[in-house]
Amino acid sequence: MSHRLQILSMLVLGGALGAACGDNLTKACDPDEPGTICTLAGDGAEGYGGDNGPALAANLWWPQDTVIAPNGELWIQDFNNYLVRAVDSQGEIRTVVGTGLLGDSPSPAQGDKCPALEADFNHTTSMLFHDGYLYMAAWHGSRIKRLNYADMTLENFAGIGKRTLYFGDEGPAIEAAFDLPTAMAIDPDGNVAVMDQANQVIRLIDQAGTIHRIAGKCVIETAGPCANPVLCPGSDKYVCGNADGSGNPQAYCGTNAGYVGTADCALGYAGDGGDALELRMGQEYGQMAHPSGRIVYDKAGNLIFADSTNHRIRKINKSDNIVNTIAGTGVAGFSGEGGPGTEAEINFPVDVAVGPDGGIYFADFGNSCIRKIDAAGVITTIAGQCSPNPRDWGFEGDGGAPTAAKLNQPSGIDLVGNKLYISDTYNSRIRVVNF
Repeated sequence: MSHRLQILSMLVLGGALGAACGDNLTKACDPDEPGTICTLAGDGAEGYGGDNGPALAANLWWPQDTVIAPNGELWIQDFNNYLVRAVDSQGEIRTVVGTGLLGDSPSPAQGDKCPALEADFNHTTSMLFHDGYLYMAAWHGSRIKRLNYADMTLENFAGIGKRTLYFGDEGPAIEAAFDLPTAMAIDPDGNVAVMDQANQVIRLIDQAGTIHRIAGKCVIETAGPCANPVLCPGSDKYVCGNADGSGNPQAYCGTNAGYVGTADCALGYAGDGGDALELRMGQEYGQMAHPSGRIVYDKAGNLIFADSTNHRIRKINKSDNIVNTIAGTGVAGFSGEGGPGTEAEINFPVDVAVGPDGGIYFADFGNSCIRKIDAAGVITTIAGQCSPNPRDWGFEGDGGAPTAAKLNQPSGIDLVGNKLYISDTYNSRIRVVNF
C-alpha cells in the first residue's frame, strides 16, 4: 500500500501539533496492570507505517477515536491517514477500512456499496458499533457512513456529502445535509443521534430512516443576536439581522437549489433550564475547525454532550427534554478539582463517555487530560496533568499512575469495562488506563 506515501498535505488544526519531545521517556508497560497507563499503539511519529507488524512500532496520524470490534480487536480511527486500523490480540496492527486516499466512497462508479479496503473517505472523526454495523462520522465528507461487519462493505447511511448546508429535517436522512457531523450515539430505542457540529444541532435518525432535530438551533446572526429569528426558505437554518442594510435578513439564507451554500450558523450559549430544541451551543465551524461536540447517552436515556467552545458539559434529560450544564463555568481554564463540576473551569471538552457507576468522563482537550464528573457532581482528574499551558503537555508516564502521565490534546475516549482507551491525538498514540 505504498500509495499512502502520497498523503503529504496535512489538515492544519492548530494547537500543539506533532509528537512531544518527551518521547524518549516511554518504557515497557503492561496494558493490563491495574492503576496504570500504557501505550497500545503508535510510536509517536506522525505518518503512516507499520501495518502487519507490532502496533507499538506503527505510525499513526492524529488518531481521533477507538472502538472495540465484535471480535475483541481494538479499532482505531486514524484521522489524517483516512483509515480505520485494527490491533489484534497479538498486538499487531493492520488496516481494516480505507485505501489511505482522500475521497467519498462508495463512488457512483462503485454503486451503493464498496468493499471496506477499497473505500476512500475524508477525515472521519468517530465511530461506534451497533447491531452488526460500524457507524462512522465522515466529518469533512459531511456524511454518516455504515460498514456491514459481516461482509465488510461500506455504504452511505445519511447525508448528501455537501458542506455548509443544513436541510432535510423530517425527511429521509440519506437526503439531508450535514455540516461537519462529528459523532453518533445510540439512544435507548436503537435510533442514531448525530452531532451536526457546524450546524450547531443534534439530530436523530429513527429506524425508518427519517431525520429529526432534537436539540439546538442554527441561527445566522448577520448583525448580532436577536429575539425572533426567522426560518430560511428551503433550509432548516434561521436568520436574524440585516447587516447589509437591505432590510431583508433572508438575503443571507441562500438557496438549496443546486446546493448553494448559506452563511454559517453562529456560535452561541443559551437554553439552560429550558427545552433542548431552543438551546444554543458553541461548536467550531469552517475549514480550520477542530472535531468537537461529541455525544453519549447514559443508562437512563439522558443525552450528554460536550459544548466545546462554551467550555461546558451539558445534559438533556430524557423525561422532560430540559438541558442543563453539569460541568464548566463557561470560562476556559483548569480549576475546581475535587469540587462541584458546575464551579470548575474546563477547556474545550471534546469527547464524553459514561461509566458503569454513572460517572461521566470527558476529554478535556484544551487541558490535555481526562476528567470525570461522579454521580454526586464532583469533578476529578482521571489521566494526565491538566494544564491550559501547551508547555505542560507532552508524552510521558507509561507504566505509572495515570494522573502522573502527560497527554497531548486527547480527542477521543472509549470506556469498556475497567479500561479507558484514550486517543492521545497529538502524541499520535492510543493509550489505555486500567482501573
